This record gives sequence, structure tokens and C-alpha cells, in this order.
Amino acid sequence: MSNPATSIRPADVAKAARKIGTPFYFYDADVIRARYLALRGALPERWRIYFAAKANPNLAILGIYRGLGGMVECASAGEMLAAVKAGFKGSDIALSGPVKAAQEHAFLKRKKIAAIHSETETELRGLDALGVRQNVALRLNVEFHRGRVTAGRIMSGGMDKFGFSPEEAAEVLRRRDGYKNLKFVGFHFYAGTQMLSARSWLDAAEKYALAAAAVCRKTGFLPEYLNFGGGLGVPYRADESEIDLDDLGRGCARLEKKLSGLAELRRAKFFVEPGRYLAGPAGAYVMRVVALKKMRGTNFAITDGGIHHALLPFRVSREFPAFLVGGRGGKKRRYVLGGPLCTTLDQSDLPIDLPPLREGDLIAIGNSGAYGYATGMHFFLSHPLPAEVLQDGGKLTLIRRPSESEHLFRLQTRMPL
Repeated sequence: MSNPATSIRPADVAKAARKIGTPFYFYDADVIRARYLALRGALPERWRIYFAAKANPNLAILGIYRGLGGMVECASAGEMLAAVKAGFKGSDIALSGPVKAAQEHAFLKRKKIAAIHSETETELRGLDALGVRQNVALRLNVEFHRGRVTAGRIMSGGMDKFGFSPEEAAEVLRRRDGYKNLKFVGFHFYAGTQMLSARSWLDAAEKYALAAAAVCRKTGFLPEYLNFGGGLGVPYRADESEIDLDDLGRGCARLEKKLSGLAELRRAKFFVEPGRYLAGPAGAYVMRVVALKKMRGTNFAITDGGIHHALLPFRVSREFPAFLVGGRGGKKRRYVLGGPLCTTLDQSDLPIDLPPLREGDLIAIGNSGAYGYATGMHFFLSHPLPAEVLQDGGKLTLIRRPSESEHLFRLQTRMPL
């Protein structure tokens, strides 16, 4: 596993802590760019990258991907609005999710986007009734034998709510001419999650693509693209390694050659939607040690950050890389990190080995550039929201101010209905 401290300069973190206080999220723009360009360089020319906005919808982060020529996959009207504010054109935005409700409909009536990934016939009828020409792709939910998946999970089939079965998709496509305002352009899949093996990801992608081809043979539909979703993982434990981009790129080229040889897929381009892979290693959640204690043989570091800001690092059984900002000599000790909330949930799910800590130390939790700020329990126990800081070359920029507790009450009212 790569060292999460290598891209974060301790002096910059300490400066941010002095200026705005703790806790906060800290991102490195150079890492964001490097990871996108590395993936872009590994993939064949016919493949395109959508950044999954759900991973980190901050406008500054989205703006970096826009500047690189990327596209963005959104899962709500709010994320589409963020994409537009960050400078994305409608033709660079795709919309996913099992429900497109009133807010999404209002957005889609104002702006044509690249594609809407649809999951139910009810949804298709609602989109058609908007009276605005839009492109749609069907999310395909394929049941297949998973076998053994290395370092990740294949996410489809079985008991889940997403998408159309191949049989349902075929029925929809047979009636596609009945939708006056919808152009059917492709298929959307979700290959898996947290997959570190190129082979595992490619095996899943191939199974989805062949299932889509079978649907096409039954219906005469020629898709313009297949979108394989995300699934590319990042290493959390010391014994895990990054997915091999050379293997992934060569595998994608072989897969493209195989699929392009099928008459049903001869026109298709190929898309991926990584989020965690692109943004995760570019960020850290920084908090301060406010007290140290030993309870029944366990060392606790009590911090001013916790699950209200960083739910996944604290509560998901992954060994998120944590490090002492600036480092320190001495034999490492095993600590449980405990946050400021009065609940037993607010402590690290797994103990963490760190140098001997002192009160006032800054601890950073790596791999927090994705599903960090966006997944926090921000209203739990009414604490302020954290700041977000971007390191770009030698420049530090505050890209989200920390909130005061007053933000909790701005939407509260006593309005008669």
C-alpha cells in the first residue's frame, strides 16, 4: 500500500490547522490529476471516464476533473447542479439512481444531459412525459455465478433493488419506439465495489457486456455505449496493493476487441465511472488529539473529529491508513481513536498503530478524499461542519468554510401548511 503521507506536506497541514482550526478535510490536487491521467493513459482510446460525483461533490474537486476533460456521473439534482456550477456542460453529465423525482425532473426540463440511466418502466414513462428529448440507458441487473472475487465485491443479481433484469430490459426495448421523447442509447452496469484485481473487474465487465449483447440480439437494439460503472478499489491495509493499471488497460483492450466483434456491439463505446479510485488517495481527514487515556489496558486518543464528519473511516471495518502529521520516533503503540460524540459508535472500529502521541498532535486519516465529507453524519449531535482545504502545488486554498452551529437552524421554521 502506498504511504498516504507522501503527498501531504506536514507544514501545509499545520498551517491549515492554525488558520481554520480542526477538524478538516485536506486534498491534494496533484494527486487527483495524476490518478486521473494515469487511468486515462491506461485505457484504450475508445474508453471514456466519468467521475462519480457521489465520491466528492465539492465544486473545486469537480472543477479539477472538468479541467482534465473528464465527464461526471451524478445521482441527484443536487449533484447535477454542482456539476454545472463546476463548469460541466450538459453533454458531460450522466444521471443515475433508482429514483428521479421532482427535483431531477425540474433540472432535466431545463437542460439536456448526456444520458439518464433508468431503472424502472415507471421512471421511463415519467421521463417521457416531461416532453423534453433526452437520452436514456437501461441499468442492467444480471444474475450470474460470482465464484471467488479477489479484494472486492461484484454488485448485481440476487436480492437488490437496482435496474432491469435482462428479460425486462428486452421487453422495454421491444417497445422503445413508443417513447416519443426518449432516445435509447445504451446500457449501464455496476461491475462491483472495492476491486483490487484487474481480472475480477474485467470478468464482471465481460459478463455484463455479453448479457447486454444477448438482449440486443432479441430486440435489434444497437447500443451506442456500455457503461461499466465503478468498482476500482484502493488499498486500505498494508498487505494490499493498487490495482495494476497496465493489466487493466491490456484487459480492456482485449475486451474491446472481443465485444467489437459482436454485431450487436459493433457501434458501442465504453465508459467507466470511478470515484473512490480517483479521489480517495488524494484526501485526508485531519483532527487534533485533545486527550489521552488508558482504559482497561487500551490506549485511547480522544480527538475533536469523529463519525459526524468521517463515518466510514471510523465505523467501516477497513484499516483506513492513519498517520501522525509530521511523524515522530519511538516504538509504535496501539490506539483506539475516540471522537467527541457521546455515543460508543464514535470510536475507530479497529485499533491503529501510531507513534507515541501527545495532546495537541494532528492525526490524519488517509484515503478520505472519497466518501468522506459527503457521507458524514453532519447533523448528529448538532456539531459544526468541517472545513475543506485544497493543496495545489505550493498553494493552499480554503474550498469550504467550517460552519458555526447556527447552520443547523437555517431551514427550521414554523410555517403553517
